[in-house]
Amino acid sequence: MTMRHDNSGLYQPAPADMQRALLGSDLVMIGDLAFMHGVLPIDLNKNPVPLPESVEAQMLKILGNMETIADHSGMTRQHVVAVTLHITQLQRFGQRVDEAYAGFFAAARLPTRSVVGVDQLPRGAMVSADFILSRA
Repeated sequence: MTMRHDNSGLYQPAPADMQRALLGSDLVMIGDLAFMHGVLPIDLNKNPVPLPESVEAQMLKILGNMETIADHSGMTRQHVVAVTLHITQLQRFGQRVDEAYAGFFAAARLPTRSVVGVDQLPRGAMVSADFILSRA
């Protein structure tokens, strides 16, 4: 995957044949910071396929997608400094998402995290995430 550069930063577009390519870049890098927003539990290489059924599996898929996207720009989970989770039915799914999320990041490098309860997410997902990464 290639990065596009302009005066404001580097843009990592989704593959052109993917529907998400029409809506935004997978990652945008400004200086030492990289931004990923609206990461869903989708298959990054195939247009719409069914989402994982459980909220735990969706959370793990999102974390895997973040790693795949970050890898294309030479970054890893160790570069993540902030995470925002968007969860439908927060009372019902919050603890289950926490259990799937726990242990993914090294205890010595836990990013900041916020959790937001939402009414709906694209494609009927139960969880989505935003990530900020830093090379500094």
